[in-house]
Amino acid sequence: MRPLALALLPLALAACGESGLRGGGTGAAPVVQAARPDCPAAVALADAADLRRYRAPDSQDLTDLIVNARITGLAGRCAFADRRRSVEVTLTLAMEAMRGPAARERSISIPYFVAVTDAQDRILDKAVYTVVAEFPANRSRLRLSGEEVTLTLPVSAERPASAYTVIVGFQLTEAELALNRRLAAR
Repeated sequence: MRPLALALLPLALAACGESGLRGGGTGAAPVVQAARPDCPAAVALADAADLRRYRAPDSQDLTDLIVNARITGLAGRCAFADRRRSVEVTLTLAMEAMRGPAARERSISIPYFVAVTDAQDRILDKAVYTVVAEFPANRSRLRLSGEEVTLTLPVSAERPASAYTVIVGFQLTEAELALNRRLAAR
């Protein structure tokens, strides 16, 4: 079993700029970028960077596919707040979604999470969000953005902002996570 921390695709948050993932839900090798010392790293969890939702949890038949989505980018920034006693991290998740043949509706909810971990990879906080993919009658693929999420992280000399990691990914079922791990092992 591989530790969660080894399955991360890093992305540094820059105080004045934005970057996109250069690896992601496509099985590409992780690309490590150095984080600024005053900003936490932001990463897409490799095991949760793809979502394949089927009508039946045990099916992998294309005719049972409801939605296939993948994380394509993560943009963010950070800045000190409260007289340098905290850091505000703002990020937005970008994704692509494909409506499958088993989708009955043109509107599909796609759940994703944003979590914060400490230097020991313990989850300090996690929230689940939903982006709704509205597929027009003539389109089966969309590019989407999640809502802008702002986190306020306490900092001190003993716990700088770089001691935190912000992790994003799709909120998967156990079967969906197992499928992603099987496909990644191939």
